[in-house]
Amino acid sequence: MLKEAVYHKVNSDYVYPIAEDKLLIKIRTKKDDVKNIKLNFIDKYFYIRNNKIEMNQNEMKKVATDDIFDYYETIVIFDVISLTYYFEMEDNAGKKIYYGNNKFQTEKPTHLSKMFIMPTIAKKDLFIVPEWTKDSIVYQIFPERFKKGGENESKEWYENVKYDSFLGGNIQGIIEKLDYLEELGINTIYLNPIFKSNTNHKYNTDDYYEIDEEFGTKADFKELVEKSHKKNIRIVLDAVFNHTGINFFGFQDVLEKGEDSEYADWFEIEEHPVRIEENPNYKTFGHHPYMPKVMMENKENIQYFIDVAKYWVKEFDIDGWRLDVADEISQEFWKKMRREIRLIKKDVMIVGEIWYDSSSWLQGDQFDSVMNYMFYDAVEGFIAKNELNVTEFSESLGKIRGLYKIQAYNAMWNLIDSHDTSRFLYRAKESIKKLKLASLIQMTYTGIPTIYYGDELGMSGGDDPHCRKGMIWDEDKQNKKLLEYYKKIIKIRNTKKALRYGDFSEILKENERKLYGYKRKYKDEEIYVYLNNGTKKVEIKIDGEMYDLLNAKKVNNKIIINAKTGVILEKSEINKYINFEIKIKENT
Repeated sequence: MLKEAVYHKVNSDYVYPIAEDKLLIKIRTKKDDVKNIKLNFIDKYFYIRNNKIEMNQNEMKKVATDDIFDYYETIVIFDVISLTYYFEMEDNAGKKIYYGNNKFQTEKPTHLSKMFIMPTIAKKDLFIVPEWTKDSIVYQIFPERFKKGGENESKEWYENVKYDSFLGGNIQGIIEKLDYLEELGINTIYLNPIFKSNTNHKYNTDDYYEIDEEFGTKADFKELVEKSHKKNIRIVLDAVFNHTGINFFGFQDVLEKGEDSEYADWFEIEEHPVRIEENPNYKTFGHHPYMPKVMMENKENIQYFIDVAKYWVKEFDIDGWRLDVADEISQEFWKKMRREIRLIKKDVMIVGEIWYDSSSWLQGDQFDSVMNYMFYDAVEGFIAKNELNVTEFSESLGKIRGLYKIQAYNAMWNLIDSHDTSRFLYRAKESIKKLKLASLIQMTYTGIPTIYYGDELGMSGGDDPHCRKGMIWDEDKQNKKLLEYYKKIIKIRNTKKALRYGDFSEILKENERKLYGYKRKYKDEEIYVYLNNGTKKVEIKIDGEMYDLLNAKKVNNKIIINAKTGVILEKSEINKYINFEIKIKENT
């Protein structure tokens, strides 16, 4: 056993409360280095009084594997003031090693100094993700390109767009298409920025308290929120607090008054007077001179942006914030913002935009989730580009599982494209089969599926601006069969609790035929998902009789899976099955 690979730390991602009376304990080992691990645990004070008493024992489950490590977990009922515990590890040769208090031991530890100790659970230490997010399917809308209210789309709507193109999408257009979104089956809308700005993307905000006039009014937005809520659809807004636009009142004051401006320390200015040019003398986002970077260092500055976040929650009852460039802002700011907006609405969801390991932001005091670009990378590599084999795909997903607390892991926004990337269909060289397979993974994997507007209709395009084309509302241009497929897999997810709440375990990994399978289980409901990413149809054995939810038929002992497709099988009583045949309504 490679001892250097073993890792466990108290009060971290490796031991933490998941409820007031439950503790999740995790340990990491070298990949394929350990045969089994048992957790021995007991009430610390009970053990002190009775130091020869037999300890409780849990068999730990291997929950994830990446390219280097295995991750084991168990859940302990925590009804004591303080818990003491150690790990009993058996290697592949049958040798046992005991690990406690960061020490390896050849015999079972009998003294507290050789064990780990977990102190009491305080309610305020609980990582609480809003309950409604467990059922979420997110639909991302780039407002300027989604729908222009009250009008049919012009010829220009479907032409290639440029960086500075304006097509006229607005809030009324989104309201008009709420029925479409409801029929699709999504229940959360994430809107790219809607505040006052002179660009089509609105990431250079000029006024955080006003809806951009191109999009409509506050009354329009209130109507959108209210009508969405009546359809049980939540609204998440985009918070761009890392930088502003050059017409933002504070930056304009700096332009006018220089270092005498009371807002001079709101921005990272190298020298005065400020010059707006290709290489400005102030820090910006992405070297764009029209996006001056905000410096969250003083109380007035911090409170201004927190008040913005509170305003839209309090006055318009929005359900969440997606935080742009979240990793370039002070974590203390995010902690304060979470505390203050949760006092207004306790189930507001907070999602950060971070493209890599986000565990330091996902401790329960900042974000509930992040846009899961690690999932994006894995699905792109396995499905779109065929660069990963099955083992590598599994390891990529396993790394995500190993990094995060279970609450955050279950709330990841699992996307395959966005306004910041090329479309999945473009990266998959226009293969509808690959898009369908990727979306099937989204709807059956742990976390929150996140659909970029138009994917369900076959929209394609390279990087910005081509990933931000006008939404396809012309029925002759829509891929109706693909839309039918999306409705079907969304309905399956919305109907099957195992796909939303269930445990995840891998059941098949075969590199040669490019087969991958996993099981989702919740109480007595079991769902089996098999993916064939190969170029030939295959036959696989299954455990007795199951029901093919995609094709609405029984299967027995075996099933044939065509190339670049997947199946969703349910193992339960046949009379519980639902017919998932979806018909596209006329004029949808």
